[in-house]
Amino acid sequence: MKHKILFIAILALSPAIFAADQADMQQEIEQLRRQTVALQAQLNHLQKKMGSHKTHRAQPSKTVVQTKHKKSSVTQSAVSNHPAKKSVLTPIIPPESPTPAPRLTTERSAGTESQSSPFHSSVVSVHSLENQPKAAGAYPTALVADGRVITYIAGTPVVTAPYLGERPAFDGSDYIVNISSINRDLRLMQQRRKLYHAYEQIGYPDPNRPILALSGKVVPDATFNQPYYGQASGDLNLGATELDVAAALSDKVEGFIGIVYDDAPPSIGGQRVSNSAFGLSLGFINIGNLDQSPFYFTAGQLYAPFGKYSSSMISGTLPMMVARTLTRPFILGYQSQGNSGIYGEVYAYQSDTTVGNSAIPGVNLGYSIDRGIYNGDLSIGYIGTLADSLGMQSNNGNYGSFGGFASPTNGSENVAHVPGIDIHGNFSIDRYNFAAEWVDATQAFRTQDLSFNGQGAWPQAGQLETSVTFKVFDKPSSVGGGYQWTRQALALNLPARRAIGVFNISLWRNTVESLEYRYDIDYGANQYSTGAVSAGQSNIPIKGTGKGSSSVTLQIGVYF
Repeated sequence: MKHKILFIAILALSPAIFAADQADMQQEIEQLRRQTVALQAQLNHLQKKMGSHKTHRAQPSKTVVQTKHKKSSVTQSAVSNHPAKKSVLTPIIPPESPTPAPRLTTERSAGTESQSSPFHSSVVSVHSLENQPKAAGAYPTALVADGRVITYIAGTPVVTAPYLGERPAFDGSDYIVNISSINRDLRLMQQRRKLYHAYEQIGYPDPNRPILALSGKVVPDATFNQPYYGQASGDLNLGATELDVAAALSDKVEGFIGIVYDDAPPSIGGQRVSNSAFGLSLGFINIGNLDQSPFYFTAGQLYAPFGKYSSSMISGTLPMMVARTLTRPFILGYQSQGNSGIYGEVYAYQSDTTVGNSAIPGVNLGYSIDRGIYNGDLSIGYIGTLADSLGMQSNNGNYGSFGGFASPTNGSENVAHVPGIDIHGNFSIDRYNFAAEWVDATQAFRTQDLSFNGQGAWPQAGQLETSVTFKVFDKPSSVGGGYQWTRQALALNLPARRAIGVFNISLWRNTVESLEYRYDIDYGANQYSTGAVSAGQSNIPIKGTGKGSSSVTLQIGVYF
């Protein structure tokens, strides 16, 4: 009976207790509201005072920005007292300013009017875990303002539009996607070095998570061709299109993949858009830190460090068509730790050809110069065989004629190794640029592998080019011209001589608009060539015409 009486008494008193609690809460809310009104009044007073002070100083057309809001102190207390975890809140605004600052104010040129901005300003705090390290993955670091999470800082940071230089170039030439295809691993390692130097100078600790850098390009073009024989033709196409991802795991390790669009038409006919496929072009890892050692290591799928093939033209150079080799090497490199000095690589890969040893060695040695307005690069390289180059593996020949060693119907990999050498130099003096390159086989191919006029072909190619940069209507521009040639490379569907010129301009940021004119001269009408073919089959000889061919290309490149 006594328990029933006590229970009834508690039920009778609970509304009064609840009402008392409600009254206390209402009193606290009212107190906070009054404090907020008082703080707002103080903010308005300081805002008027600052506007009057700036008016007397007579500094027209100046914008004052402050981003501290007193209300966020309540937010900090609320987040700090979270029952599940302890947090560390680091305000972005320095704590030395105890007085609440005004909201964004704009002073007019007359210096007499000041208006409040419609934008709301608040302290942004970093909310991160100090304890419970095992649960850190479930509770990511967050940016908090006004009691709300603005964004989370978790996982792998992603950097878009990554620059290679200290200042971004207007035309996008300093994006990762525009690095030279040769020695791309070395250039990325040098960029990673600059990134970590920047962290050190600012005072940031080294990142403890990978940093992903995304870069790419989309390059549509229009061409008009007058071939050696037949009618003129034109085309609108989507040309070089690429997406690159570079992952800096630390100051010593980086991974890279490059995904490239294939604009070639289907081999068995049909709409060419049905072959709009992306495929892996490059994929490699690089291990090295030039601050600690001049040596580095690279492995994966990339272009062998043989040749340079640099050009300001739209069309690839003839030396590149003869010798650029995409393979899967192991590279041990050396790079001087200063801005100028010696560099070199020793590498090896497995050949696609089947005659002789499949292991192919290579070496490259060069010297780079960086003297401000004077820059240059000179190198000499050796590769164990030229037969693995892209231009020899596939020459885009007509059906029935030699299509390259890798052609399933009109080619064969049963060819012997023919080593090659390359010498190149690039020099820049202020606005003027010069490039020269020469690639040559060290001996002739076997007649059954690659022939010219009935004998084993001894292919070579060369390039001379110059360009100058300037401004047109205050837009970065350049004009360039060059002369290129080949010797005994008719089987690769290359011209004997080429004259080429280009005009480039960057009308909009991160774009390049180019107009190129190219004139090719074919081998003589009495010259013929062919290449290897599977047993029991034969190829129709490729014959020269002795004629000229012209081509005009308009291209718009967008880089990011």
